[in-house]
Amino acid sequence: MWNPNRSVILSSICTKAAIALVIISAFAMPYLIPTYVNYTGKTPEIIPSLLITVYACALPGLVSLICLDRLLANIRREEVFAEKNVKLLRALSWCSFVVSAILFISGFYYILFVIIAVCAAFLGLILRVIKNVFERAILIKQENDFTI
Repeated sequence: MWNPNRSVILSSICTKAAIALVIISAFAMPYLIPTYVNYTGKTPEIIPSLLITVYACALPGLVSLICLDRLLANIRREEVFAEKNVKLLRALSWCSFVVSAILFISGFYYILFVIIAVCAAFLGLILRVIKNVFERAILIKQENDFTI
């Protein structure tokens, strides 16, 4: 039967697979991007810009996935409302904002990046709200722990 613990384990497995995929993709990008450019009929002059954008987004993306994996590990250990989770959520939100800024700047040469940048900024905002909820929950939990 499916339960929350199995869901966290599945999420952790998917996160680790995504980490591996980002690392593998980083090595494959010099081959994948020219293929994409040729397939879509874009001019080859866009290849260096796309490579820079992808590599610039890969680092905060990888940091985000590592933070997510740590957050899931904490949840698996039943350490949900902990200050370290707030720090991880804060890092996740900042990584989303960094990716959003990179993609927004890249939108000057490839307009689709602007749409993705808005989505990344919205995700960062949602993560900030969740972080604030966790901070408040930690305060409430601490007050309840001191109450007799």
